[in-house]
Amino acid sequence: METLAYQLTAFSSSEVALLLVALQYFVLAPAWCAAALVLPAVRRAAAWWAAYSGGSALGLLLIVIGMHEVHAGMRAAGNMLVFAATMSLLRGIWAFTGQRAHNVEQALLLAVMVAVAWLAIDPAWVWLRLTLGTGLWAVLYLWAAVDVWRYVRQDLRQRWGWLYVAPMLLAAVMLCVRSLRAMVSPETVVYEVEQNTVLSVGSALTGLVAALLLQMMLVSLLVSRLVERLARLSRHDPLTGLLNRRAMGELLVQEEQRARRLPGSGAGRAGASMAVLMIDVDHFKQLNDSRGHAFGDRALQHLASVMAAQLRDIDHLARWGGEEFLALLPATSGRDAVALAERLCERVRSVPLFNDEQRLLLTTSIGVADWQGPHDSLDALLARADGALYTAKLAGRDRVVVAPAQARPGPPVLRSA
Repeated sequence: METLAYQLTAFSSSEVALLLVALQYFVLAPAWCAAALVLPAVRRAAAWWAAYSGGSALGLLLIVIGMHEVHAGMRAAGNMLVFAATMSLLRGIWAFTGQRAHNVEQALLLAVMVAVAWLAIDPAWVWLRLTLGTGLWAVLYLWAAVDVWRYVRQDLRQRWGWLYVAPMLLAAVMLCVRSLRAMVSPETVVYEVEQNTVLSVGSALTGLVAALLLQMMLVSLLVSRLVERLARLSRHDPLTGLLNRRAMGELLVQEEQRARRLPGSGAGRAGASMAVLMIDVDHFKQLNDSRGHAFGDRALQHLASVMAAQLRDIDHLARWGGEEFLALLPATSGRDAVALAERLCERVRSVPLFNDEQRLLLTTSIGVADWQGPHDSLDALLARADGALYTAKLAGRDRVVVAPAQARPGPPVLRSA
């Protein structure tokens, strides 16, 4: 330890600060490798981020050695490696968010950076690396910030997207400032970089903080993805991707409360109405027994896709149990619910399921029930829909049956003594 401390005294303050940044990346690279091994869902992204951390660490180490030994070629190689590592950061973000990889654009940027680094070996061209090379590096961080912002706002639907992109914006601003200063006064910037000035030490320490924040941002993205997937698994059926019974039960309660706040129906109170469709796949047990459960699963997925495509954005469809589905239609009258149920029946009947070049037509039976007003209840609504479904199956299946209206409770009858 004393020997290491003594050796570090031979390095300048800015070199030591860069070594600390490199050490941070060296520590985080194995962590991302472990994440790639144990988290298959984000394996490609974690592998790219491991390359980003490892490449940045090695590149910074080469830069420090080049600065200490005054070896221009070593510094050029280090700069190239750090730039390529930043490309790995961007590619990891594309893999994580499912965005298209811009291979041609990255190849052009890398080619320009190689040319700049090769020219900068000559001290007369160092200013070119500080202006163009640093500017290109800033472009990578700005590019990454835009893609992360889009993903956080559109996919994760989180309001605080700027917290995720702040580290990359900080890095981009630092690099842009250095690039602009190099354009205005290249000799000053070259002197600051070559010598152990307060500004170069401050830039290195700021880079240390920015690098740590950037890694925290990547971890936050990973955690947010895992939390979002766990939340989805808790509310969606793993086979069909539809809502599960628990999630649909919560929506039914919410819709019942809304309907009770706005009692009545009709043109003036359309928002108080709602309806449910209880849907059953006809002869599903025979399908499972004759063709196997794997084909039965495919049939359920097919039906879920066909029916979901016919519903409105405000409607909800759930796998209620086995081969039974439930559709919740907010702000829908009984007449409109019947029309939608008829369309569902017809659409399912007309879109075949193909298996081994065989064409199979499926059918469904649907029971329809609508909200009857303040005297109605959620249990009664579902019971009426279930009863209508049972009637549809007894009547021959492949049809829609409407539940009879629930009798309204009348006023109390006064009896004389």
